[in-house]
Amino acid sequence: MKRSVDSKGAERLSRLLAIALVLFASHGVAEVAVTWPEALYNPKPAPEDVIVPLPCGGAVAFRPVGTAGTDPLADTEVELGSETESQGYAEHRYLDYLAGSFEAPESERRRFLIGKYEVTALQYDAVIAAASGADCPEPGKGATARLPKGGIGWHDALDFAHRYSLWLRAQAEAIADCDTTATPCLPRADGVPAFVRLPTEAEWEYAARGGDRVSPAVFREMLYPMPDGPARHAWFNENAQGQVRPIGVLEPNPLGLHDVMGNLEEYVLDPFRLHRVERRHGQPGAAVVRGGSLHSSAEDLRSSLRREVPLYDDRGAVGTADTGFRVLLAAPVLTSTQRIDAVRAAWERLGSDVARPQETPSPRPVLSDRPFEDPVLELTALARASGEPEMKQRLERLRSVVAGTNQRLYEQRARSAREALRFGGLLCEKLSVEGFNIALLRQRYDLCKENEDTEHPRCRRLAEDLARDDAVLAANIGVYADSIVRTAQTYPDDLAVLDSELDGLRAELTARGYGDLGIYPERFHRQVLDYARAGAVARDDWFKGCRGLR
Repeated sequence: MKRSVDSKGAERLSRLLAIALVLFASHGVAEVAVTWPEALYNPKPAPEDVIVPLPCGGAVAFRPVGTAGTDPLADTEVELGSETESQGYAEHRYLDYLAGSFEAPESERRRFLIGKYEVTALQYDAVIAAASGADCPEPGKGATARLPKGGIGWHDALDFAHRYSLWLRAQAEAIADCDTTATPCLPRADGVPAFVRLPTEAEWEYAARGGDRVSPAVFREMLYPMPDGPARHAWFNENAQGQVRPIGVLEPNPLGLHDVMGNLEEYVLDPFRLHRVERRHGQPGAAVVRGGSLHSSAEDLRSSLRREVPLYDDRGAVGTADTGFRVLLAAPVLTSTQRIDAVRAAWERLGSDVARPQETPSPRPVLSDRPFEDPVLELTALARASGEPEMKQRLERLRSVVAGTNQRLYEQRARSAREALRFGGLLCEKLSVEGFNIALLRQRYDLCKENEDTEHPRCRRLAEDLARDDAVLAANIGVYADSIVRTAQTYPDDLAVLDSELDGLRAELTARGYGDLGIYPERFHRQVLDYARAGAVARDDWFKGCRGLR
């Protein structure tokens, strides 16, 4: 009997100590430590991993996914879905838009953070135990300790994210910001700590395809590049042998995510919707799972694969052994009054070349004798000056239509500017390589002339090769010069869009591991600006500028 009392006393003391640690942490006295072996939560460490603590000494590994710049209303247009006619009602191509919650360090871009692996049973149990006051699960050893959590319903996945978010918020003061080099850390947006949720369908598919780490053409392929075959990247019916497999065994996708194809199907945040040809259908349904499972065939695996699963059946909430989830870190959009002001200012700039006029205290502004050149500003002024409520409403509606049209045109113009810079950069690199190769060929020809007669067969072949390559180079220099002139003529009064899109292109190349190629579009951009100022075609100088980069 005494042993039982002592045991209860020890258990009570243990709980009190745990509560004390939480209280200390919440007041910044103690830090939240990760005590699990790294192999349990991040078996394949990689640069840029973001490690966020979990209850019971655990952690979750996240990967950054880049999106458009830091303007409050900047976002990234993505083309999702596929051309699979047999599944068109569920997977037809469509456009969506993404923006990350957090500023990327040392970059003019934003990012969201998505789970590097599927949530494991150990991670799931640790969060539920902490929320319910139960004992922490034993970490265990070996591959079985890294099995993902399956057999749960959509609401269970939401509940995990909710409980994990509450724990992180309670510990936030004791967890370093991810803007530092500290590990573990918790990202913040405008000082507001991140929360945990399921990824949306668009976020999940964008990340599964490789996000900003792959080219637009590769992004639209059925699967991300798997040079060594799907069996090295996904667990499916041929290699999984009917069993759920541990996280982090196979190779990741270009973004660094493991098991996005196969193993467990993964819940996302959105309800299921059908597709019409031009848009998504209006009826929300049950839950969506993405990515296929260990029961899928290799032929069925594709980034666009999506399936509706019921939330309930006659036995209650539905959950199958081959269904799990990964989580995402996000933040509120309107985090402060300063943020709201920035969003309002960005909204007023949409579709307009300049900011809208300052509000006036007059109840009915008087129209200026001179109309605004910008139609959006002119419609704004007309709406404000109108004394008839119906006319005012119609003018404001017309202003919104014109502003939306202008904004779409601007976005198309910006995309065209980036592609012009990309093409110019490719041509500049090509000239650099061709110039280098011709210089080597010319050296070989000069040596041949020194050692042999110019009519020697080898010298004649070199001379022919040199003449052919010189002709090709001259033609390519002409194409490059045309590109400089046409780009400057296309943006005569809007060269700033080239500056902005050059920054975006540099970030895009860096994200894909080709940052060293950024010197070529930079040189093209500089030469476009030089031509726009001087108006002089300088073919030789432009070629030498590219040639000197190699």
